[in-house]
Amino acid sequence: MKLPEQLPTDPDEIERLYNEYAQAVDDFDEAELQRLMDARLAVWGIDPHQLTPDQLFGAMAESMNSMLMSLYAAKDDAPDSTAVEQVDEIIKMAEELRKQIDSAMHSATEKSPDESPPDVSP
Repeated sequence: MKLPEQLPTDPDEIERLYNEYAQAVDDFDEAELQRLMDARLAVWGIDPHQLTPDQLFGAMAESMNSMLMSLYAAKDDAPDSTAVEQVDEIIKMAEELRKQIDSAMHSATEKSPDESPPDVSP
């Protein structure tokens, strides 16, 4: 799938384009995907080349939420009980991963007492 030279700036439109591109596995180009991902982040107000820790964690959380929504939709569309069970297992793993990421984010943003700025008072 060939992406347009000028990518959309409307969040809904870029999300639609992203979903179309993600499904075009036979015509996949890593550089095009990166360009699309950069544009997606920019629409969310994130400069992909100058991420703050909060922006990075927010993007990761948004990505996990989007993945889980897709998994829940896949479960609803599963053709049989075996497929439902398989998707349920993947959902459990994704939810566990989300918990681990959340825990890591909180740990990374907490400052221990020895990391506080030095006292420079006279």
